[in-house]
Amino acid sequence: MTKPIIGISGSVIIDDGGIFPGYHRSYVNEDYVDSVVQNGGVPYIIPFTENDEVIKAQLDNVQGLILSGGHDVDPHQYGEEPLQKIGATWPARDHFDMRLLKLAEENGIPVLGICRGAQIINVAHGGTLYQDLSYRKELTLKHMQGHTPNLPTHGMKVKADSKLA
Repeated sequence: MTKPIIGISGSVIIDDGGIFPGYHRSYVNEDYVDSVVQNGGVPYIIPFTENDEVIKAQLDNVQGLILSGGHDVDPHQYGEEPLQKIGATWPARDHFDMRLLKLAEENGIPVLGICRGAQIINVAHGGTLYQDLSYRKELTLKHMQGHTPNLPTHGMKVKADSKLA
């Protein structure tokens, strides 16, 4: 039985130490790779690029797509001006993820958004976001828990009749 190839949207980090300071490195967090493997898939890292032809070619190789976490989504993407507590944004990454999402949906490729990835799906379909949860006084959920990253942070609900169920 052939295992499904699951694309994981990548990001870029600037190396600030070691023997190559200042180099830009493509990456995904290891927990995405581990989760795909543990669930019977083959992880395929899709490195960030602004080249549309490369983005299309990358998606030709996958049967599923994970839009990974990362920077905050630029509020201009959903018609708002940035507020003071907004985290770092990267509009080019927004475009990359939205392009991946659009092409995946056009080609019937299932998509799972995690953290920022879920926000990208929301914004791409006309939704908005709270720029920072601290602006919402009625919410008590702490987003960044400050513990080991592979431990659960907060729960989620899955609709019984959804594809994810």
